[in-house]
Amino acid sequence: MKRSGLQWLQSLPNFESERTGVPSLESLKGLLHTVGDPQYSFRTIHITGTNGKSTVASVATHILAVGGVSVGTFSSPDLGELTDRIMLNGYPVAMDTLDEELTSLAQIVDAFRITGLTQFEALTAAAYSLFAMQGVEVGVVEVGMGGTWDATNVVEAEVSVITSVGEDHLAQIGPTLQDVALAKSGIVKPGSTLILGNIREDLVEVIERRPHVRTLRLNEQILIANKRQGVGGWMFDLSTPRGDYAQLFASLRGSHQVENVALAIAAVEELKEGSIAHQIVERSVATLALPGRFEVVAMDAKKLVVLDVAHNPDAAAHLGASLTQELPLFKGWIVVFATTHDRSPAEFIRAIGASSIDLLVSIDLGDPTQVDPLGVAEIASSLGVKSELRSDLDSAIFDHLRALRDDQLLVVTGSHKLVGKVRNLLKG
Repeated sequence: MKRSGLQWLQSLPNFESERTGVPSLESLKGLLHTVGDPQYSFRTIHITGTNGKSTVASVATHILAVGGVSVGTFSSPDLGELTDRIMLNGYPVAMDTLDEELTSLAQIVDAFRITGLTQFEALTAAAYSLFAMQGVEVGVVEVGMGGTWDATNVVEAEVSVITSVGEDHLAQIGPTLQDVALAKSGIVKPGSTLILGNIREDLVEVIERRPHVRTLRLNEQILIANKRQGVGGWMFDLSTPRGDYAQLFASLRGSHQVENVALAIAAVEELKEGSIAHQIVERSVATLALPGRFEVVAMDAKKLVVLDVAHNPDAAAHLGASLTQELPLFKGWIVVFATTHDRSPAEFIRAIGASSIDLLVSIDLGDPTQVDPLGVAEIASSLGVKSELRSDLDSAIFDHLRALRDDQLLVVTGSHKLVGKVRNLLKG
């Protein structure tokens, strides 16, 4: 029986889970060359960073699409829908279309005896091929991990964005932050413009060793002013070397998201080599919706669930601050939590704010990459946080929703997989 493209994809090694092997892009380059090197058919904004890259990618995509540019977006990981990784003009590619493309690639791999391909590389090839076939003008591409050896790094990006450099992948691309910065700088190509978020000066020095035309840095050439909280978002003014944008309203929760919006605007400007019409920027940032990024789901007038894919201490700190600032009437949180890949639950719990957690519900997802859920519950207890271990996610969510006090929030966080499952559960 002939297998589908999706079945072929599942048969390949999944380094997103295993995170093993010697880094090489040769198999992917060979496949792409065989299908005509589609990665060179569109201009590219390439984005990496420990936190914030998905927001930058989403905002840049929205601005380009509203401005009438044909845009393809490749991002990872997803929230349970594989097709969400590959977007055409802001909409997920159809599953049938993705399956057909993967089937075609599988036949080429077999015919040309290409070996060593991974799932993420196959998806990257499918994305770039679909972008070319659809006549995409600009690709907005989010790195999976690091930069130099990431599968996405076969493009020749004109604009490179590095949002932040944190400790999330020290085991894979460390062991020092300087090593992480060097790996992320691998996306910076000769002749490109480099856009940097809030990054330590010593790490900036490492990144800027890559040959490029110029650097724009947040709080230096990219200036945010008059930031203030509004209803359901943030107001701010923005000034860049290309333009000035007064009284923008970004419909995103969390003051840190304003910085990501600013980086995205600057990236699109640099690609265009000019300012963006104010009405396009204004309309784009006012209509943003980012699933799983401080996403508030109202179950009824008094029961709120916050879904956030924070999965490291820096992101947890932003989440904790945003919960306190954006939803101040809720004094306690029931945190439903699971995390993966040897991350530190203790650091996460401290960063989000242990004193605000009424209960931590450690969920056993049955995921082999998951940090031991029993151990997570024990760590929470050792930090003075009441905890419990649950293996039935559905019952855990609905039991605690029913038991919520009027001044309590249900917060689901720690991993994309957990947030995706709960999001699908609550949204039907």
